[in-house]
This record gives sequence, C-alpha cells and structure tokens, in this order.
Amino acid sequence: MLRHLLHIIWNERNANLLIGLELLVVSLSLVYLADFAVTKGYIYTRPMGLNIDNVAYIRLRSLWPKHPRYRANDTTDWRDKIPALLQRIENHPAVEAVCYGRCAFPYQGNSETLSLFYQEKEAEDLFFRTISLSFVDVFRLESTFSTREELKQALAEQYYIPSTGAASLFQITPKELLDQKMACQPYRDRVEFTVKEMVNEVRMNEISLERPSVFAYSAAKLDYFLENYPNALMYGFRLKDGAQITPHELYLEMRDQLQAGNWICEDFVPMSEMKEQRQQDFFNELKLNGLYMTFLFLSIFLGVVGTFWYRAQQRRSQIGLRISMGATPRQVLGLYLCEGLLLLLCTLPFTAVGYGVLSSYGILSDVAVHFISRAPLAFLLAYGVLVCLILLAIWIPTRLVVRVSPSLSMREE
Repeated sequence: MLRHLLHIIWNERNANLLIGLELLVVSLSLVYLADFAVTKGYIYTRPMGLNIDNVAYIRLRSLWPKHPRYRANDTTDWRDKIPALLQRIENHPAVEAVCYGRCAFPYQGNSETLSLFYQEKEAEDLFFRTISLSFVDVFRLESTFSTREELKQALAEQYYIPSTGAASLFQITPKELLDQKMACQPYRDRVEFTVKEMVNEVRMNEISLERPSVFAYSAAKLDYFLENYPNALMYGFRLKDGAQITPHELYLEMRDQLQAGNWICEDFVPMSEMKEQRQQDFFNELKLNGLYMTFLFLSIFLGVVGTFWYRAQQRRSQIGLRISMGATPRQVLGLYLCEGLLLLLCTLPFTAVGYGVLSSYGILSDVAVHFISRAPLAFLLAYGVLVCLILLAIWIPTRLVVRVSPSLSMREE
C-alpha cells in the first residue's frame, strides 16, 4: 500500500507540491502557537517556592494632618508605632505569625540586586531579599538541606542564604556549595560569609521564571527602614490552619486597635487577591492572544478543508473507477486519508528547520526558557492538531463523494 501511495503522490506531484507548501506554512504556524502555549504553561506550573495559602498583606499608611483620625498631640515615639501595630496583630489568637521584609514579598513588584563572588568568579544581578526571621514561618520558606528551624537559626546568626540557583551560576551543584566561602556586595559593602544553608528557588509570581536569590536577616537594616522609610518595607501575616476567619473579617474585628500614633492599617489583603490584581494585565493579554489564536486556527481549518474539498471534487472519476473495480468506500476513504497523512509527514523535516531558524533569531516566545521537552511537546501538540485537521478535511468531502454512484461520478467527469 505504501508503494502505491508513493506512486499516486509522484504522479500528482505538481498538485501535491502546492499542497505540501500549504501544509508546511500551516504546520510552522501551529508549531509557533503550540510553542507559545507550552512555554507559558511550563512557566505557570513551576513551583513558587513560597506558600501563600492563608497569608495576607498588611496595608499601612500614615495619616495626613487633616484626616479625622489624625492625632495632633501624639507624643509617643514614632519609631515604635509600626512594631506596636504588628505586635497587636500577632497577638490575635487566629494569627500564626507576622513578618516584614524588603523586596521579598510575592506579587509586590520591587526588586533589589547584588553581586555574588566565589573563587574569583562573579555572578551579577541576583535578587537580594532582606527579611525578618518570621518570614520563614509566614511563607513556609524551605531549606534545601535542613529544617525550617535550622534555616531561621542561620539567618539569626547573620549568615547570607543563597538559593540553589546561585550554585548553577558557578557551574557547581548546590551540595558542593555548602560550607564554602563566598562574598556578596549589598548596599555597596562587600560582605564575606560561609554558606551554611540554602533555600529552594523562589519566584515572585507565576508568570516569570525563578531567578537566583540571596536571603538575609539584618535587624539593624530593618530597624533603619522601620524608623526612616517604613513604606519601603512590606508587611504580612499568616492565619493559623483551620482558623474560622478571613483576613477581611479579622480587619473589621481589629479595626479599632489598628492605629498607633498617626499610622493606621487600611486593610488586610489576601495574597490570592494580590495575585489576581498584579497579574491581571498578563491574563488580559493572554485572553487577547487567545482570540487571535482562535481566529488564526479557524482560518487554517477552513483553508485546509477548502484545499482537500477541491481535491476530492477533482478526483470524482478516479474514486468512481476504484469503486467500480471492486474497492469498497471504506478502502477508498482510508487510502486518501493515508495519502494526506503521508503528505503531512513530508513537511516535518522542513518544519523542524523552520523552528530552529525562529529560535535562533529570537522570534519564539520566551527564548530564554530552556527545558528538554519544549520542542517535542510543541511539535506533538501542533502535529496532533494538524493530523485531526487533515483527517477531518479529507473525510468530510471524500465521504460525500464515495456515496455517489460510480457510474454517475464517471459520467459527470
């Protein structure tokens, strides 16, 4: 049968060349769309490294002099106001822990970078995250090789904690980096430290890949921000597991206690809401791209169906002759379905070359994203869809033709 199919394809090579070119363009377009979908799906499903379940963000602000709740005669030390507010929240029976940090909370958008040095090698632009010790409990920050308590102990002893991605920057494994001497340069000061702990890679949102980080606890630095630039920090808390209260209900319950001097808590915002708000633009763009893809897919489908419909009409006499010679309609239909799939298979090498060209010129989505199954998944998805299109595009018109009487088909021809 294969030899017979190849013979048919060769005899109709002029028409098949045009069909092959059309299938090549269609397959390359679908591979591009499939690569976009596979890449976005891969990024979105990567582990976050932080647990945001039952976590809420504390929204603080200072009052203007004309605000009704402004206390003009307040004489308390303003440096203690925010710590006092946080302590009141932490004392609530439903609250497990309260934390704060700089450039460390997910979905907050700010970032701070530093350089990391190891054996005369330098890695630049690692995220630098300054956190309180309770950040480990609030976000369930996981140590790669030890327990959460040992991680907190290492932070309390002023050790800098790199993420596992930092090891790959120096072409070594995370285990090889343990107990090694390193140096970093936060705030323009070079600091040498020993790697006592490491944490799993952390992402700030679901729409971007993880990036190597360095975590540090510095009471002096955090106190400096609390006293001088409290809005440069972010604040949050975790509700206890099984707590029968939402962050908003907790805020309403504690509202009268959430003012210290002229600082107040405006609201407790669940991290799930922060996630939706901060990523809304991405999902709006994704929906718009989805509409474009749907339109392109329908155009491709109609084009492929039209091509094979015209081809089936041209073959009416040939189909009638095959049936009159003893072939069953099912055999004729199967023959032409196999021919279409064989034509599609011929486009695969050329599509692979085109995919490589698109990748080398940076045209594909997120060219910096590398994972071994990216291209196979994109091709499997694209050609799976295209096989369904080809089978449907051949089956619909050919099925109608084989139902017509062979003598009538030949007489019309």
